[in-house]
Amino acid sequence: MENFGLVQEKLEAFIKKYYLNLILKGSLLFIATGLIYFLLVVGLEYLFWLSTTGRGILFLLFILVELGLLFKFVGIPLFKLLKISRGIDEYQASEIIGNHFPEVNDKLTNLLQLKNNSKQSDLLLASINQRSKELTPIPFSRAIDFKKNRKHLRYVFLPLLIIIGLVVAGEADAITHSFGRISDYNKVYLKPAPFNFIIQNNDLSAREGENFNIKIQTVGDFNPEIVQLLVNGNENFMKQTSPGVFEYSFTDLNEDLEFQLQSNEVVSEDYMLEVIKVPKLLNFEMLLDYPEYTGMKDENLSGTGNVSVPEGTRINWNFITRNVETINFKLPDSLIQLKALNNKAVFERTLVTNLTYSVSSSNRLIKNYENLDYTVKIIKDEYPEIAVRTEKDSLNTDIQYFKGDISDDYGLSRLELVYYSEENKEDPETINIPVSKESFDEFHFSFPGNIALESGSSYNYFFLVYDNDAVNGAKSSRSETFSYRKKSADELENEKLQEQNDAIKNMGEKLTEFEKSEEELEEISRLEKEREELNYSERKKLEEFLKRQKKQNEMMKSYSEKLKKSLEENENVENSTMEKELSKRLENNEKRLEENESLLEELQKYSEKIQKEDLGKKLDKLSKQNKSNQRNLEQLLELTKRYYVAEKKQKLARDLENLAEEQEQLSEDSEENNSENQENLNEKFQEFQEEMDKLEKENEALKQPEDLNREEENEESIENDQKDAKEQLEQNKKSDAQQKQKDASKKMKQMSQQMQESAMMQAGEQLEADAEMLRQILDNLIVFSFEQEDLLDDFKDIQQNNPKYAGKLKEQSNLRENFRHIDDSLYMLAMRNPMVNEVITDKLTNVEFDLEKSIERLSENEISQGTASQQYVVTGANDLANLLYQILGSMQQMMANPQAGEGKGGEEFQLQDIIQKQEKLMQEMKEGTEGKPRPEQEGESQPGEGEGESGELYEIYKEQQMLRMQMEKLLEENGEKPGYNPTEEMQKIEEQLLDKGFDPETVKRMQKLQYELLKFEKAFKLQGTDDKRKSETNRIDYANSLQNQIDNAKEYFNSTEILNRQILPLRQIYREKVKDYFGKGRD
Repeated sequence: MENFGLVQEKLEAFIKKYYLNLILKGSLLFIATGLIYFLLVVGLEYLFWLSTTGRGILFLLFILVELGLLFKFVGIPLFKLLKISRGIDEYQASEIIGNHFPEVNDKLTNLLQLKNNSKQSDLLLASINQRSKELTPIPFSRAIDFKKNRKHLRYVFLPLLIIIGLVVAGEADAITHSFGRISDYNKVYLKPAPFNFIIQNNDLSAREGENFNIKIQTVGDFNPEIVQLLVNGNENFMKQTSPGVFEYSFTDLNEDLEFQLQSNEVVSEDYMLEVIKVPKLLNFEMLLDYPEYTGMKDENLSGTGNVSVPEGTRINWNFITRNVETINFKLPDSLIQLKALNNKAVFERTLVTNLTYSVSSSNRLIKNYENLDYTVKIIKDEYPEIAVRTEKDSLNTDIQYFKGDISDDYGLSRLELVYYSEENKEDPETINIPVSKESFDEFHFSFPGNIALESGSSYNYFFLVYDNDAVNGAKSSRSETFSYRKKSADELENEKLQEQNDAIKNMGEKLTEFEKSEEELEEISRLEKEREELNYSERKKLEEFLKRQKKQNEMMKSYSEKLKKSLEENENVENSTMEKELSKRLENNEKRLEENESLLEELQKYSEKIQKEDLGKKLDKLSKQNKSNQRNLEQLLELTKRYYVAEKKQKLARDLENLAEEQEQLSEDSEENNSENQENLNEKFQEFQEEMDKLEKENEALKQPEDLNREEENEESIENDQKDAKEQLEQNKKSDAQQKQKDASKKMKQMSQQMQESAMMQAGEQLEADAEMLRQILDNLIVFSFEQEDLLDDFKDIQQNNPKYAGKLKEQSNLRENFRHIDDSLYMLAMRNPMVNEVITDKLTNVEFDLEKSIERLSENEISQGTASQQYVVTGANDLANLLYQILGSMQQMMANPQAGEGKGGEEFQLQDIIQKQEKLMQEMKEGTEGKPRPEQEGESQPGEGEGESGELYEIYKEQQMLRMQMEKLLEENGEKPGYNPTEEMQKIEEQLLDKGFDPETVKRMQKLQYELLKFEKAFKLQGTDDKRKSETNRIDYANSLQNQIDNAKEYFNSTEILNRQILPLRQIYREKVKDYFGKGRD
């Protein structure tokens, strides 16, 4: 059975080799037939350039045929080899083997049959074994010869030779391209043209929204002239840039584009231009939340990232996106990535410094797309600005007025005045000044106002303005620092005396110019009288003279105002009478200068238009005014000098008394009593002596010097005592030094007292001498008046051909000389007594002028005009006598009661006395009026009046004038006057007495005056009560002092309230322009 097993194994090996041979044979046949079919299919497509459908069918048939051939030649034997399908069995295999090996013939078949016999026996088994043993040596597998398949190779070589031939011929592309077109049967392939389209772009892709420039080149037998680009059925002509090269630009790409190229009948394959979606920032907004204190409304800015905002602004960025995953918010020191949710992203930050940032967007395909750089400029809250203009009060230089402009970019919070003394700089005081909270304001202030400052101390002060900065805290800016000296009483007195001295010097210089001007005016008047008409050069000379005269008037008026101010500030009551008289003289002098200035302006304005006669009259009037003014100024200057000497003497007496007190205090102070302090007092006494020397020189400059009663021996004794005290202190002999110091102090006090007493005694003696001199002048004036009146009567009765005419004319000239003596005497008296005022000077000037005119007209035989001038002389002399009589009465009253008028204790009694006397005068006027006829014409003398009646009327006139002067004096001493002023009505009554004499209308006016005086008395009493109440109110008035200081400054600058400007909702750049505008406006 072992032998049979071997036979069986060999039989299976045969079957396996049998099928392997079939597979080899089938493979060769498959390759041969497959290649031939492949060449057939490729050749068919190549020859006929089939459509996509034909290529599809051909490709399908190619696959089916190839699969069929593979299945037939290879698949079937392979399946049988693998016993997947049924193949040959052992009997069929034995037949094949028997056919190949003759010796086997049917043996193998029989063996298989025996083995398969169901009846088994030993004999059968022996027979199987015998036959198996016989067949064992025979190699069954040799029945299959693989070499026989060589004959099939010729079928394979045939298509291979064809392919090799095509490759060698360079037509291999025909096979590959054709098979490629068959395999890609869905794609449209056109029959090869004479040229091909080649796209030059490396990549057919572009970003959304961008442009894409496609560039192609044609390669072939020739180059077409026109190439079209087909997109969605639309034909677009491409631009030829060079032969065979074409370009076309796709703009604003948003979606993928499929296109073809076409030229004539040649159409390219389909191309796809891919559009890459970009991360797009569609828009972003900046919500600007400004700090509340700026007063600016919040804003919403769109489309920009550059902005200028105030410090402390909170900014909210809102981004609107598309195709964005993240927003890259890059700061100088960090990168913030904002996630885009629902196409939105948000970022916010509060800024106090400038911010430079960039914004870009990203998605999975594109990173940092469109990197945009922006800047947020932070506008720092600027410091407030302050500009202060200062002016000193022209009347009171101790008062300083301020007008200031304050501003800030967003608003003001407060304004302070900060002041401190130089001795205590570390402890300043502040005063809040109310200001607007807006961006601009104007303020006014006066310093020191009611601020309590220490006398004799120096202060520094400035204005401090604060803004409303809520981010950094209120910032402040300060003005320049101003200085102020709170002068002591001694400093004020020295300053006042210095001002008086300066004004006196200036007035003296101008007075010299007045004298020169008078000579020039006389020359112009002479020319005007001699010529019929002034020529051009003479009129120019007149114009220049008028200009200079006007300027001199203005200067004299200025000096007069300064002197008057200085007198008003004087607190020395001992000289109050003289001060009041001087002040009144100065005030009247200012009015006269104004009148003179009006005449000058009239002459200056109409000098070329005035007729010759009118010009002469106006020049005469100007000459008369100038003479009167010159004399008044000379008198006023001399009186002021005398007053200055008296004042300075009194001040030196007080300074000496104070020095005596210091000397005594030093002698009693053991700690401070040393040689240095004593030397200081010695120097002060030397300064006193130097001032006394100056006073002597100033006194000698007076036309009638005073007796200063200077005791130089006492001064020398004091000086020696002080030197001895210093030497003894240096030698540490304090007890001896103290005695010398006390001696010096005692002598100083005695000298001071003597100086003050001598001044009072001299004033009394001078008053007596002046009264006596005035009495003599008055007697001479009355004699002159009578003589002139007699001479007037003579000229009325004489004819010009009368031999006595020349003698009478000479008498008139003698009267003129007599009056000049009176004039000179009054002039000298006026130089030392202010009661001889400008009214007297005017009367003197008028009388002198009328005397000259009377002589001039009588010399020319103009008797009527000459007697008229004489009548003016008589009237003027009588008026002058009346005025001198009143002044004499006042002098006698002052001598009888030296203290009269110095206080206000007798006010009520004096007013009642005036009322009683006024009533008495009214009764006298009634008695004189009863039975008297009313004059036919006003202003003419009553022909029926006798000398007694005229004398009675004259006495009433003098009494009325005296009452008016007393009333004026009473009102001056009272200081503040009630609304009604009775002196004006009294003046009118005086005029009516002269014009109408005894007249019922004058009586009615006097009755009305009496009624008004009674009401005036009640008002006068109420005023005293109001003064008391006012003094009490002043104690609680300090609360309103700040507003008063502000109001006073506004009034001084003649300013109005600043416009109430509200803060406009402007951007910062416009705020700055508005600010600049108002700043320039204020410049």
